[in-house]
Amino acid sequence: MMDNEARLMRALGAKIAPKRDPAFTLAVMREAERRRFQRASALSVLRVAGFAAAAGALAIPFLGWVPGNLGALQNGVLATGGMLALVSLARIMSQRLAVAAR
Repeated sequence: MMDNEARLMRALGAKIAPKRDPAFTLAVMREAERRRFQRASALSVLRVAGFAAAAGALAIPFLGWVPGNLGALQNGVLATGGMLALVSLARIMSQRLAVAAR
């Protein structure tokens, strides 16, 4: 019985296509997917850690600013929520228009 490495080397050096082996094909696909998933997971963890560090660094001075500026904070939160709603609506509509234009 050949291992996957030997089977791949034999297939690459063959003059004709080797007999199909679904188990080997599935093993190659699983390994490629495992590597892709590990890389994507590591990047995701790093991204979340970066956002958490940035939020923590911004939260400390923000906590001292909040008590004296509560009215401005409320206005800012409402304005930010309104802008977020408009941007979300624009994205949804542009996606629907792109699908309809196809």
